[in-house]
Amino acid sequence: MKKNITLEKIYYSFNNEVPIINDLSFEFPSGQTVAILGHSGCGKSTLLQMISGILKPISGNIMIDNNKDLLGNISYMQQNDLLFPWLTVKENVLLPLKILGDKSQSSYDDVIEKSKILGINEYIDFYPNELSGGLKQRAAFLRTIIQRSEFILLDEPFASLDAITRMELYIWLEQLKKYIKKSIILVTHDIDEAIFLSDKVIVMGSGENNFRFQKDISMPHPRGSNINMSSQFLEIRKDLYSKLKEVK
Repeated sequence: MKKNITLEKIYYSFNNEVPIINDLSFEFPSGQTVAILGHSGCGKSTLLQMISGILKPISGNIMIDNNKDLLGNISYMQQNDLLFPWLTVKENVLLPLKILGDKSQSSYDDVIEKSKILGINEYIDFYPNELSGGLKQRAAFLRTIIQRSEFILLDEPFASLDAITRMELYIWLEQLKKYIKKSIILVTHDIDEAIFLSDKVIVMGSGENNFRFQKDISMPHPRGSNINMSSQFLEIRKDLYSKLKEVK
């Protein structure tokens, strides 16, 4: 049975100053991509670090179906690729499974198959310093999605890439969703990215009532590069832009 992540009255502040997250409660549904959209400094990345188990809230609970043991149960891709430079792409990608003692042929075959979808199979034996920024991000993304967890956290993973490479990765991610069947929480400050990839967009602000606005994105998956020109997409963008201005 698929699991949900539940936030229960989360409170967090730095050095006991003004709270960046205050009394936040929410349930992230299984099997969906939820984008958290907000301005810099509103607490998006801090929230992901708490959901992953890296940070602990000052008060409140974060649970996967009543289980508070989060570390190792959620895949987390941060803004930088964090590839080990002395390992090949293949070795970097397989490292989390190796730590768990999984050296099976089926896991290796799974990596090769997904590397083809991501367009990096011919670079599988390269080292990170031989790759472009876009290829490094694809390798880091592949390492994230093959881990044995139902939830994936993505912290602005495409922010440093050029527009064409970003769109390519959006489309590859859309293609991969039907194979990985995982729940995704995406943090971004890019409205188009949030709409393109998600089933639900949350506009986040700092302080009280962090989740200020929610909007379901009903456009069918997988989505193609022309969808951002559709009237429905443009109307959603206009609405979210308005909400972001209110929060700012």
